[in-house]
Amino acid sequence: MILAIDIGGTGIKSAVFQAGKLMDKAICHTPPTWDLLCVCLQDLVNKYSSKYQISGLAFSVPGIPNQASGRVEGASSLRYIHQVNFVAELTQLLHLPLSFANDANCACLAEMNRPDMLQVKNFLMLVIGTGIGGTIVYDRKIIAGTHNFAGEFGMMLVDGHNELAILGSPVHTAERVSRQKGRKLSGEEVFALADAHDVEAEAALAQMYHYLALGIYNLQYILDPQVIVLGGGITARLDLTAKINSALQEIMAYGQRAPLTPVIRTASYGNNANLLGAAYYFTEKFE
Repeated sequence: MILAIDIGGTGIKSAVFQAGKLMDKAICHTPPTWDLLCVCLQDLVNKYSSKYQISGLAFSVPGIPNQASGRVEGASSLRYIHQVNFVAELTQLLHLPLSFANDANCACLAEMNRPDMLQVKNFLMLVIGTGIGGTIVYDRKIIAGTHNFAGEFGMMLVDGHNELAILGSPVHTAERVSRQKGRKLSGEEVFALADAHDVEAEAALAQMYHYLALGIYNLQYILDPQVIVLGGGITARLDLTAKINSALQEIMAYGQRAPLTPVIRTASYGNNANLLGAAYYFTEKFE
């Protein structure tokens, strides 16, 4: 049995993985410091170990895991995770073999093995959460790039100054609406306000969908995938693809010479994708 742990910017998901299935799923808030994260992870391992024979830990993390150094490089919304030796410190603390892989790559590993994706050779995975990450797949292989930055789509500057990870994130969109309203709002609350036709929430989400569509449009022409798969908590919104496709149609009307419209679809495994992919990665690594 493998304990899969998905460390996100706002939440930590966990589950036991065995025989291709997840069991006993849980979620908690992501602590604000590395020391508190270590306490949280130790509590998680102790809780699961009291019920299951855990043989290893499979982590999904933001940023760029360096398998040689054991550190999480790059940039993410969880800054403290880049300031420590992730593998060395957690191996010493938790006393179990562990693996760590990029969260978007984990989601991609889960999705690319879906029956309806087995014939798709070239695609992109775009994971939308606190930030925005992604994965490039060519010929059924995940492309890392020269500096392991391939798929860091959130770093794109989509208005000349600001990153897609800021302008296309529902978490950052909620922060902007919170400032307008003068009170703290979650992403779910902002969506609820927009559903109730609140003008400020509707405008903020329309802007978010526009920048997501703009990023997707640019990725289509740069990398020319067969399909772009959207992942992350936002995919629980049943109108997500319709909203992005509507924004894409506006962009397509700008007068482009080659009007190739991106084909987008939502991921099937939802919030389970990172956990499944992390467990698959652990299995491949230790087998």
